[in-house]
Amino acid sequence: MKCHIADTLFGVFALDESGTIVNFLDFNNENEKIIRFYEAIEEEKLVDEYQKFIQELINSGFDELIFDNKDLEPLTSQKLEVKTRLDTKSLDFKSFRLSLANQLKKVGIIVSEDELLAKYKEINEELIKKEVSKAGAQNDLIIIQINETLDILKKSLSLFTSRLREWYGLHFPELTDKVIEDNIILAKLITQLGHRDNFTLENLQEKFEIREDRKNRLVKMASQSMGADIDLRVVKEYASQILSLSKFTEKLEDKLDDLMEKTAPNMKAIVGSLIGAKLIAKAGSLKKLAFMPASRVQILGAEKALYRFLKTGEKKPKHGLIFQWNQIRGSKPWIRGKISRLIAGKIGLASKVDYFSGDFIGDELSEEIDEKIQYLSEKYPNPPPRKQKPKPFKKPRRKQKRRR
Repeated sequence: MKCHIADTLFGVFALDESGTIVNFLDFNNENEKIIRFYEAIEEEKLVDEYQKFIQELINSGFDELIFDNKDLEPLTSQKLEVKTRLDTKSLDFKSFRLSLANQLKKVGIIVSEDELLAKYKEINEELIKKEVSKAGAQNDLIIIQINETLDILKKSLSLFTSRLREWYGLHFPELTDKVIEDNIILAKLITQLGHRDNFTLENLQEKFEIREDRKNRLVKMASQSMGADIDLRVVKEYASQILSLSKFTEKLEDKLDDLMEKTAPNMKAIVGSLIGAKLIAKAGSLKKLAFMPASRVQILGAEKALYRFLKTGEKKPKHGLIFQWNQIRGSKPWIRGKISRLIAGKIGLASKVDYFSGDFIGDELSEEIDEKIQYLSEKYPNPPPRKQKPKPFKKPRRKQKRRR
């Protein structure tokens, strides 16, 4: 026997071939039950109540179920192993849904047309809110936010430490004059030692891992410094805040590394977490990056240079964000364009595999890249000869006739 299954916001109806209701799954007008039923379908699951409802129909002798819900039909067939069929143009479904208020009266639910519309609007608003909430929780969107936060933090740290060098330089100018180039080590020295009199060999050996010759140089400079004696309490507190911000940056980088491992492991294997995250952020999402052609990936981040080339005919950009990858930045200038094309193609492939949840092929792609770069380095050991610019054509001067 055949049976039509019509899902509504008030429950799921089973209709026989004559259009008579033979079974009804009641949602009891509870929004949570309705939302849970439709959310489960989106997650390719079926709630227990619905499974029992279908089992009762099968036990009653119905061996073919007809649906007009294109998501519910294949799920029911797969999960419950029952013969199903999709028929979205069935007149039985159309007539049932057009007279839904009358059909609900048959099972003891009295509602007006206005109440039906209000219910429909209410449930749809709730489902949309849930969808927006889920979209906001997607890993690639979180990766974008962390990446942008890291960019701001790193710029801020650079500005803060620049100010710290100037401020502490009033007291110990020799230290901040490129002797200690690492900003974080400088902040640690200021926080833990403070006054230049504390820059003794004993303190430096006990608290810091600095080269021996550098330690001796610092001790000597501290004893001969021409800096002024100023109140260092605020400077030390400022330096400690910089260290705190640096630790938070490291935590964010670790979080980004974990998210990239879960979301885009193949991209991470090729270019690392930071560059991979920047590419996703610049593209807008992992999906957009996956559908982007390799030529676009190659110059992602170099849009200004591209527009300049199109407008003025200046040199065409060979790479964008991917130039930050050490294999491109550290390669010979005349083969960087070829390596950029190679990497862009592999990133395009890796992002597609990551987005469509494919197998991990990052190691294979990395090996292919290394082999190709080695081949290019051997094939082009020297820069190509420069093309000579054609000399501009000059009109020959006409000989002027001498006046007699």
